[in-house]
Amino acid sequence: MDNYDERIARIMAKIEALKEKEFSITCGDWPPTWEPPFSEEEVAAFEAEKGIRLPADYRRFITTVAGAGSQPFYGLLPFRQEEGAPERPFPFMLEHILYFLHMTEEELDALEGDDEDDEDGSSLDQGLVALCTEGCGMDSVLVVNSEDPDTYGTVWFFDVANDFGAAPMRDKATGRPFHFLDWLEYWADRTAGLNEDDYFSFSETVQLPEPPDSLDIMG
Repeated sequence: MDNYDERIARIMAKIEALKEKEFSITCGDWPPTWEPPFSEEEVAAFEAEKGIRLPADYRRFITTVAGAGSQPFYGLLPFRQEEGAPERPFPFMLEHILYFLHMTEEELDALEGDDEDDEDGSSLDQGLVALCTEGCGMDSVLVVNSEDPDTYGTVWFFDVANDFGAAPMRDKATGRPFHFLDWLEYWADRTAGLNEDDYFSFSETVQLPEPPDSLDIMG
C-alpha cells in the first residue's frame, strides 16, 4: 500500500506555499482554510450505512488532515451529502464514459427516460461523492462504488448541465486516471503556476476518445 501520509504531507506543504499568492478570482476563501478531520467512527458509520468502503487515499486524508475546506475552487466538500446515491454502483467505466456529443438521439432519449423512471433519483448521480464544484455545473466527483475495480477510486469531471457528460481525469503524460491525491496535487501544482489573473478548469485533464464510426452521433 502506498505511504499516504508522506504524500499527503508533501501535498499540504505545496498548498501551504501558495498562501502568499494573490488571485483576482479564487471562488472559495483564499488562502485555503480547512475544517477538522472526521473521526474513524464517523467514516465507518457512513460506510456501514451505505454498504461501501471509501477509497483509501481519500479516507486517509479526511480522517487525518481535513474533512472539508475552502479550496479547490468553491471548496472541498464533506463526504456526507444530501444528493446522490453512493450505495448504488457508478454507471460508467474508464473506457465507457458519458459524452453527449458521441451519443445518438436515441441514446440520449433512452438516458433521459431512465432518469425519469428512476424513483430513487438520477442514475447519473450514483456511486460517487462530490469533491468540489467549479461553478456553472462543473464538478469533480470521486467514484466510491463501482463494479469495475479499475474505475473505483478514480476522480471524474462531471458536467451534465452544459451537455458535456462525465469522464475520468487523467495524467497528460501517462494517461493514468487520477485518484484523490493525484487530483489534489494537480490542483496545487497547477495553481502554483498561475498568475494573478489566470484561471484553469479540471476539464483540461479529460482525454476524450475518438468519435464512434456512426453518422448519427450528435457531434
